[in-house]
Amino acid sequence: MSSHDTKHVQTELNEEEYERFREFAEEHGLSLKEASHEALIEWVERQQQADPNDAAFTVLDELDDSSLPRTAQTDAREEDDLVEEWHGNDESFVLAEDPSSNS
Repeated sequence: MSSHDTKHVQTELNEEEYERFREFAEEHGLSLKEASHEALIEWVERQQQADPNDAAFTVLDELDDSSLPRTAQTDAREEDDLVEEWHGNDESFVLAEDPSSNS
């Protein structure tokens, strides 16, 4: 990458911030320049994540519970509650995701 392909960013830190940053970079085997670059990229990526207030995420909140068909509702019980209520026979069973069941 040539110097024409890059831009420089500068900031100021107080003594405490600088020491924390320097120690963090050192602990991770990074130069201050490398640590600064990683920190800035991480910050930008976090800022560009989905907005939780976007309509795509809030549309379900806007639905009235009574507008849902009965089959779409749940009582949100825990797995342990369901196991305690199970009145089936005592046959043993193996969960599909159990790797030992592939033998």
